[in-house]
Amino acid sequence: MRASFAVLLLLLLAGCGGLHRAGGLPPDIPPQSLAIGFKPGGLADVIVVDVVDWRPLRSAELVTAAGERVPAYSLDVVPSPVDRGSLMQQITPGAVRPVSQAGVMVSTALIRLPDPVLYAHEWRNWHVEVVIGDPGAGRIALTRPAPPSPPV
Repeated sequence: MRASFAVLLLLLLAGCGGLHRAGGLPPDIPPQSLAIGFKPGGLADVIVVDVVDWRPLRSAELVTAAGERVPAYSLDVVPSPVDRGSLMQQITPGAVRPVSQAGVMVSTALIRLPDPVLYAHEWRNWHVEVVIGDPGAGRIALTRPAPPSPPV
């Protein structure tokens, strides 16, 4: 579990590029980490948006070339992930029980492509918009991920 969380954070930190503000959020408070893409080995018709920040991800929408909005069908927020140490440290009397808690939230949104074939042809004209923080906060427009390569 710890290893998968560390890998997720590394992937999130590596994928922070390609975003610009659509207005509303102060420019001096960017998300700590934001990544968008298709998961390798995952569903080829689902865009995954991962956010690590002290504010929760409130919404994520795919905006088509025609302006149609496709909301995320799943949005999960895990507040302040906590590492309470190993089981042995927890059950050994008198053992030091390390607890590290980050003041962040890990949010994941899943957006299903309405038409994967159309997306593959027009993906450069589509984008994803997210709202992070208060429900009235401005939207952040993200560059769209390239469609996954078809299996060989």
